[in-house]
Amino acid sequence: LYLAQDPATAIAETIVRDRFQGKAERLILREEFDRYSIAVIRNPSPLFLLDLRYEGANLLGVSTDAVRARAQTSGRRLSQEIYDRTDFDGILYMSRITNKQCVAVYDRATASIEADGPAWDLIRLSALGPILDALHLTVIG
Repeated sequence: LYLAQDPATAIAETIVRDRFQGKAERLILREEFDRYSIAVIRNPSPLFLLDLRYEGANLLGVSTDAVRARAQTSGRRLSQEIYDRTDFDGILYMSRITNKQCVAVYDRATASIEADGPAWDLIRLSALGPILDALHLTVIG
């Protein structure tokens, strides 16, 4: 389960990623937003997270490719090693797109996580317009 600090980071991490690199126009079809919903979550008990923000990865000797690279291969390999060899519930890291906090929660810890209200269709999010502006996206269709 991937969580982001704010809706803009969630959209940047899940929908935008690197798809507009080297492109002048940042056009996205409206129908792409129809596939996503958004919810605020809470966790009644603390998660045991490995903190890879800031200098955390460097202090552990983790390659920057694993925590900040465009390609996800190294990061996925690191996460699998953490999952297999530790009892961490997940990883706390910084989005390389927005520089905001994100959490990858492993399946062994998701049972206690609850939605703090209903999930909303992403396209109905009242803050979507300002988020699209901040991410320099134009929705077509």
